[in-house]
Amino acid sequence: MRSQSKNNKISREGVFVLLFCLLYVRLFRPLGFTDMMWKIVYYPVLIGVFFIVSKALLRTRFNDVFSSTIRYIFFCVLVSGIICTGTWGQNILFTLISSIPFFSFIIYFYFLEKNMSLGEIEKVIWWFTIVFLLCFYLALAVAPVRLFMGYGELGKEIDTERGLSRIRLTLIGGGPLFIAYFLAIGKLKKSKNVKKWFALVVLFFVTIVLQLGRQAILLSLLLGVLFYMKEMSFFKKVGVIGLICGSALLVPILAPTIIEGLQGRTNQEIEAQQEGEDNVRIAAYKFYFTEVSRNVLNDVFGNGMFTLGKSKYGHFIDYYGRSRGLIPNDVGYASIFLYFGFFGLLIFLSILWLVLWTSVPPEYEYAKFYVYFLFLGNVAGSTLLGTIPTFCMALYIISLGKRKLQYMKRLAAPPKNIYGSSEGSLAI
Repeated sequence: MRSQSKNNKISREGVFVLLFCLLYVRLFRPLGFTDMMWKIVYYPVLIGVFFIVSKALLRTRFNDVFSSTIRYIFFCVLVSGIICTGTWGQNILFTLISSIPFFSFIIYFYFLEKNMSLGEIEKVIWWFTIVFLLCFYLALAVAPVRLFMGYGELGKEIDTERGLSRIRLTLIGGGPLFIAYFLAIGKLKKSKNVKKWFALVVLFFVTIVLQLGRQAILLSLLLGVLFYMKEMSFFKKVGVIGLICGSALLVPILAPTIIEGLQGRTNQEIEAQQEGEDNVRIAAYKFYFTEVSRNVLNDVFGNGMFTLGKSKYGHFIDYYGRSRGLIPNDVGYASIFLYFGFFGLLIFLSILWLVLWTSVPPEYEYAKFYVYFLFLGNVAGSTLLGTIPTFCMALYIISLGKRKLQYMKRLAAPPKNIYGSSEGSLAI
């Protein structure tokens, strides 16, 4: 029998998921924690999860929404690896080792195997968020002294061009901050303890701003407002929008350095485009969609994951990343196409389609908005392939919501008589 979470204690399954999430983000890359040390710990854990969920991987016990689609992702990883060997000559073993982080989608089947409840998943989110906030604000407090290598700045000094030290512990959306932000908004809408949840929403949004990502700030603000205003009356919506606009006028006064830094970075990019330079992300999309694939098989099933320093494919991607700034992680949909082709893109778009058309009770809706955030953010980031554990949490919550809705409908349906028709209805 699986353990149940009682009171405010996190269950054994929840502790395991929390550790899995922390290992996935490499414990935010603290100084001295090398990639080899991470692999020695994380890879055996990942393999262990495959053994634990072997039955669920083949067949789920429940009428689940996303398990079949996630199985197709595993299929994509394997097929693209084989094609990579044929077209690029990269050793299949090297390709699969480089692709191991993509197999982290297996955590979704762990949720299914353990039949984890909404309460258990949310406790993991809260604990994960607490650890993230402690690490983030500690790193910010001692900057420019570096405690964590984080994401995207290995071997570099901390970026201060945006008016403040930029601390990036994970990819955008990769940590728990954004799903906790939408969760707090959902609680704010439904809970009587308005002050508590409002304070948490403000804390999370301020932390998002302090990460200095323009895309993340705009998307989280837009989707957060839309989520909060959903089902509101027209006059309440006008009031909320007015309050936000009034608060926006105070931002340049309260945080002038940050605003000036973000404006300066934006102006630099606009000036570069006016001088005839392609926006680096537009150039990256053109490059990865038109200049990398060697044949039709690559277009359909992808090129597989490259291995730096061990193949001409890895050298090719590394060269264009360093010389022209064409980095796959900066262009999420182009990177999915690069690794898994049009088939991979179709799989991820089918996930979005399922999320859009899956109805859930109100207390589960925050997970849908987090998924919308990931799909929108993936245009100019890697918010799908770089957020796997929290992405899977959101999908599992949506699937739980559908199950609950179906259960509620069955309870509400009138009982059937012995002839198969509902009582009170006329059998024909």
